[in-house]
Amino acid sequence: MDMRFFLVVVSVLVFCWGSASAAPMTLQQCIIQGLAENPEIKAYRLQVDEAKEGVREAVGAFLPTLSLNYTRSELSNGASNERDTDYLDQNSDSMSARVSQPLFTGFSGLAGLKKARQNKEFRRYELQYMQLQLVRNIHSSFYDILRAEEHVKKWQGSVGRLEEQRRIAQAWFDQQLAPRLRVLEVEVELSNARQELIAAESKLVIAQANLRQALYLAGNEPLDIDGSLESSITESCSDVESCVELGLERRPDLRLAAFNIDMARQEARIIAARNLPQVSLDASYVDYQRDYDDRRFTDDDRDYYTLSLNVSMRPFQGGRNISAYRRQRLVAQRQEEMLLQRRQVVVTEVRTTFQQLQESRSRLKVAADTLAEAREAYQVASRSVKLGISSLSDLLDAELRLTRAEINMIDTRHALHIAAARFHYAVGGK
Repeated sequence: MDMRFFLVVVSVLVFCWGSASAAPMTLQQCIIQGLAENPEIKAYRLQVDEAKEGVREAVGAFLPTLSLNYTRSELSNGASNERDTDYLDQNSDSMSARVSQPLFTGFSGLAGLKKARQNKEFRRYELQYMQLQLVRNIHSSFYDILRAEEHVKKWQGSVGRLEEQRRIAQAWFDQQLAPRLRVLEVEVELSNARQELIAAESKLVIAQANLRQALYLAGNEPLDIDGSLESSITESCSDVESCVELGLERRPDLRLAAFNIDMARQEARIIAARNLPQVSLDASYVDYQRDYDDRRFTDDDRDYYTLSLNVSMRPFQGGRNISAYRRQRLVAQRQEEMLLQRRQVVVTEVRTTFQQLQESRSRLKVAADTLAEAREAYQVASRSVKLGISSLSDLLDAELRLTRAEINMIDTRHALHIAAARFHYAVGGK
């Protein structure tokens, strides 16, 4: 009974999971899926874990080192007149334990620990930077799919309307009320609309493939998204200057550049510490046994302890250290210049994307008015043709204007969301 109950529970869970996995994904769900499953993001998370282990490794430079050694030797001397006891036939065993505690390492240990901690923070901001880029790509692919789906629908509608016009034109031609030219004009526009439909369907497949890649979905897994190009846009700031300040504060690539400077300076300190003295306290224990084959000689059996203070220093190494120190200082200066350049790039990106966002908002109202007028014009032309008031050319022109207005409306809404995604990236997300 328990096993049967267990199987029922498992079946229900599997069914629920399958149903949930097949449900349409919102933009937020796509972002969560991508951040959790994208292999590149996982790789950068592992780099953060590596950096954490690097900090623990750097801490080990302050702790004592224990070394153990065991040696067994067998000596066989063929000389019969040998008198030196060290070269008589013998067997010896030696075991030693040594503990070394660094007392002063020229501040290289402290510098190494600080650099390891800086590297951990560097990897953390690097992960944030890659996550920010992935979110931008998911935004773009998500709305590329919505645009392609809308294009497919609109071109399908255009094909349907043109087929209706072709039927009317053919009927007029059969009744000798319109020349053959009118039928051919509709045929040409119908062929063009079908080509646009094929292109839209192809772009839809490509956009879905890009989103699958970002979400790390297999090719056979269903991908259905839940969203609309008419969804609202929220902004993180009200004016361009506050947006610039927000971008300079949030952008992880700026923090990465700053950490590059700090790490270069820390490396210079490590190089400078090479000329300072190294001090360590060593303690060792040795257990030594020696057995002679010749019983006339007394075997050795001794153990002893040693405690020593070691001081070493290399004040001159052919000028290598001073050259390395100067080189590292130049690296830090170069990183400072790159940070200034990067800040300028961020400012430009924020100003540009802010302007693009405002432009897209302004275009949206104009596109909406144009679409409303084109729909009304098509309805008037369609009724007029049925009443015989207008010509087929007027209806065809109205159809083309309506299709252009619909496509322009889709593209304008898509451009608004893409501009918002780029602006979101420019100010550092969140």
